[in-house]
Amino acid sequence: MAKNTTESNNFDFIDEKAVQTGKNESIKGMNINFLNVSLTLITALMFCFVLMISNSVTGRFKDVQKSISKFIVCEQCSKTIKESSNNLTELARLFVISHDFSYARKYLEEINLGKSQERAMKKMQAVCSEKDFAYQRLQIAMSQASSLERMELYAMKLCAVYLGEESVPDDIKAYFSKIKLRPHDASLDREKIHDAAIENLFGNGYLIYKTRINENCNLTIESIQQQVQDELGENSTKLGKNISRLRLLFFSLLIVNILIFVVLGFFVLIPLKKFQNSIKRDEKLKLIGATEFKSIAQSYNAIYDTKKLSENPSHAKSEYDSLTGILNRRAFDKICDESSKKSESIALLLIDLDDFKQINEKYGHSGGDTVLQEVAKVLKCTFRQEDYIARIGGDEFAILLTNFKVSSSGSIISKVNFVNKTIEVIKDSIKPVSISVGMAYSIVGYTDILYKQAYKALCRVKDSGKKRLQVLRSFNAIIFLVDFNSGCAIDS
Repeated sequence: MAKNTTESNNFDFIDEKAVQTGKNESIKGMNINFLNVSLTLITALMFCFVLMISNSVTGRFKDVQKSISKFIVCEQCSKTIKESSNNLTELARLFVISHDFSYARKYLEEINLGKSQERAMKKMQAVCSEKDFAYQRLQIAMSQASSLERMELYAMKLCAVYLGEESVPDDIKAYFSKIKLRPHDASLDREKIHDAAIENLFGNGYLIYKTRINENCNLTIESIQQQVQDELGENSTKLGKNISRLRLLFFSLLIVNILIFVVLGFFVLIPLKKFQNSIKRDEKLKLIGATEFKSIAQSYNAIYDTKKLSENPSHAKSEYDSLTGILNRRAFDKICDESSKKSESIALLLIDLDDFKQINEKYGHSGGDTVLQEVAKVLKCTFRQEDYIARIGGDEFAILLTNFKVSSSGSIISKVNFVNKTIEVIKDSIKPVSISVGMAYSIVGYTDILYKQAYKALCRVKDSGKKRLQVLRSFNAIIFLVDFNSGCAIDS
């Protein structure tokens, strides 16, 4: 036999506690905790997007509201300037025609105390920038209104001169004294001065100023209308896009909620219902649903098997080995017979004590019984609860491994190695003690061929030496041999 260096193993690193527990292979499938966290994160992310888009929609509505408010303010300011200018014109004309100083007094009160035009411009400045076309047109209108105001005051001054200083009230006279007549007008006679006053308020120059003021006020309104219309159009487009995104997100949230419901039903509710029905029918649980439920089902099935085995006649007191307390040959044969009716993956280990005859001769039958009891105890502690351990002869043991996977061969090697290391030191200083093992496995349950393969493997181990494990797979296609004396794997 040649050493296979690619499969050489040093068994000293094995965790003996892990070997004794005989843990099952990790269960594969959907993990409900992972799924829960994933769906929660997706939902939270979607809500964040909804919040962001909602804030954007709110911002757009505020922009629309701001644009409408701006339009209202600009329109009111433009109308105020226009109406104020018309009102001053009317007061000036009435004074010049009627010579009633109450009109002059109202005119002066408006330009000195009312200041409607100035207040309107301040309101305009609060909502418009200096670059706004509407604001620029209104500034021009305001400048023209100021020029018109000076023309009106001059005309009213001419009228006051025409009426004579003795007829002008003192408050009005004090204000008009600040206005100087042009030399040409000062040289006119009394009647022509009155005609000049009327010409200033009704002449073509005055009317041109008046028309321009009205035009600029109208242009202000048209400009702000166009600006607001453009802003409303832009905001309307963006609002439409954001509303479409919100609809898509709400639809996605609906899909996620439906997915959560489906996943909850498929991985949680349906398995729970089936588990409930299986328990009522006193059946084993199917490995379905999320990994957590599969783990629960696996644990339940192990307890179920143990319970059924304890209730089975094959485990009655008469079918336990009286010396070692493990199954006897009769019980083991019944278990093998049950396994032959199922298509399951199993492995069979046939175990023989090395040099047991010499132990009996050296330590007597009581010493031999002690060795058998200790070996049975170690085997029972090392292998899984769902495995069947039996004494089938004087110094022969057998183990039927359920739910066996080929990938678990390394674990079996470790367990056999652990048994050999443990029984090296037995109470009463009985030594040396070791076991040799022949192993074979089947994916169709127990068969006579399986037993023959395991027995053939055991015979080859006994012929080649002791304290070894040999595995026969696929009807002698591959022979795997482990020598626990050297801790190496050998192919033959």
